Amino acid sequence: MAPQQKMLRVFKLIRLLKQRPGKTVDQLAQFLEKDKRSVYRYLELLQEVGYEVDSLGSPPRYYLFENETRQQPPFTEEEAQVVRQALAGVSATHPLLAGIRQKLFLSSTLLPLADGLVDIHQGQIVERLAEALRDGRQVRLVGYQSPNSNTVTDRLVEPVSFTDDFSTLNAWEPAAGQEKTFKTRRIEAVAVLDTVCQYRGAGEPLDLFGWAGPQKKIVELSLTHRAYRLLIEDYPLARAYTGKRNDTGFPYFFKGEVRDFRGIGRFVLGIPGEVRIDEPEEFRGYLRGRIGEFGM
Repeated sequence: MAPQQKMLRVFKLIRLLKQRPGKTVDQLAQFLEKDKRSVYRYLELLQEVGYEVDSLGSPPRYYLFENETRQQPPFTEEEAQVVRQALAGVSATHPLLAGIRQKLFLSSTLLPLADGLVDIHQGQIVERLAEALRDGRQVRLVGYQSPNSNTVTDRLVEPVSFTDDFSTLNAWEPAAGQEKTFKTRRIEAVAVLDTVCQYRGAGEPLDLFGWAGPQKKIVELSLTHRAYRLLIEDYPLARAYTGKRNDTGFPYFFKGEVRDFRGIGRFVLGIPGEVRIDEPEEFRGYLRGRIGEFGM
C-alpha cells in the first residue's frame, strides 16, 4: 500500500473512533475497506503513537478516549459566530487574518470542512497539486467538471495557492488570461508538466467566490436552508461568514466581503427565491441589470 493511502486510512480511522457510539472491528473493516487483521494493526499503531484507544461491551466497540477538556471546542457556536461577523470587515491583506481564520477553521463548528481529505482520491489530487506548487510547474487538470459550462475538459493551469481546507485551488489559466478557482473534488487526475510557471501572482486578492477587484464591498444576504447548504457546499470558506437568525423563511444569513458582484451574483441568480438581498443597494441594482439582460 502507498504510504499516503495508509496515512489517509489512519486519519479516517481516527475520525471514526471519535464518533459515538464506538465501532466494532467488523464495522471499522467495512468503513476502511480493509480486513480485520489490518484494522487491528491500525489500532495498535494508534496506541504506539500515543492515542488512547479504549473499548466497551461485547463484542468490543472501539473508541478514542478524550477527557472533557480536550472535547471542549475552542469557541462556542455563539462565540464563533461573533468572530466570523467581525472578520467580515477585516482587510484581506491584514497580516493576522490568515492565522485567525485557521483557528476558526479548527473550531468544532468548522471541522467538517476538512472531511474531504479523508477521501483517498482527493488526497492524491491535493498531493500532486502541492508538488507542482512547490516546484513551480504547470499542471493539466484532467477531466475537470465545470459547473458553469456543464462540461468535462482538461485545463492547463499554473497553481498559485490552496484555500485553508484544500477544497479549492487558486490557479492562473493562461488560455483565459486570468486567475481562477478550481474545486479539487471536481478534478479526475493531475498531470504535473515540465513547463515552469510564468505567472507571478495577481495584484489583487480573490474573494470567496473567486473574483478579484480593486475595492472590497460588504454584502449581506438572508438565506433559506437550501441556499445555505448550497453556499457552504460550493464555497466552503463562506461558512465562516454565515450564521443563524430567528427567521422562519430565511433562517441563515451571510455577511462577507466580495471584490466583484459577478461571482456572488452568479450564485444568487442560480437559486431564485432562495436568497434575500439585505445590503448593499448597489448589489440589488447589479442583479436587476443582469435579470434585464435575460428579458425577465
